[in-house]
Amino acid sequence: MSETDDELEELREQTDVGTRAESELSGGKTSDLEDAIVTLLGDVESGEVSKTLSVRDEQLAALIRGLEQTDNLDEVGASLREQLGRNGGSDGTDRSEMIRLAVRLGLREAAPEVVETARDAYARHASEQF
Repeated sequence: MSETDDELEELREQTDVGTRAESELSGGKTSDLEDAIVTLLGDVESGEVSKTLSVRDEQLAALIRGLEQTDNLDEVGASLREQLGRNGGSDGTDRSEMIRLAVRLGLREAAPEVVETARDAYARHASEQF
């Protein structure tokens, strides 16, 4: 290996966040994020925490409203659903769904490990409700 290859390998090792299998091998410990999501799911269901989020962003507001006004919201919503592997709704896409889909796709693309942790948390929460 060259010096550059050695440096690249060292960098990979430093930035490797591990895999789910490695986590299970370390005793099956859950992450702080997973624990927080499980707790917050219960809090949202009980009404202690709002299920509504808001975003203040002039450019995003103009984009979404522009898509609405030009009847392009359904087309973009359909594309987002397709990318996420979801079936389309028969009522079309509204603003709220458009934002939910875009955030989910963005998280899946940019931070797949976070999405996997969230899935684990949802499953754990559901099993604890039984």
